[in-house]
Amino acid sequence: MRQQGIVVLADASTGRFGLRLADGSHVLAEQLDVQPLHEGDEFYGWMDALGVEALTAACGNGVSVFVLAHGLSREAIEEELGVTIPQNRHCPFCRLRLRPP
Repeated sequence: MRQQGIVVLADASTGRFGLRLADGSHVLAEQLDVQPLHEGDEFYGWMDALGVEALTAACGNGVSVFVLAHGLSREAIEEELGVTIPQNRHCPFCRLRLRPP
């Protein structure tokens, strides 16, 4: 199913990043091209299948990624990327904090 996701964490050294979907689940993916991704970037595409996918940015640009896992928790993304989602970040879908205070 085509979904919308927001980049919540990105590791430029490995190319891996985490997307938060509207249902609250997370996707772990790895960039296959050199277009830099940033926290807050919005993408659309098929994020519920593993493998190579072409995601479309909100501005219309495309990015090739390899979806490593989907249906993950925030904690799983933090553990895989070795960082914590900052407390002051808010979900762009529901405006709630991504991490409890």
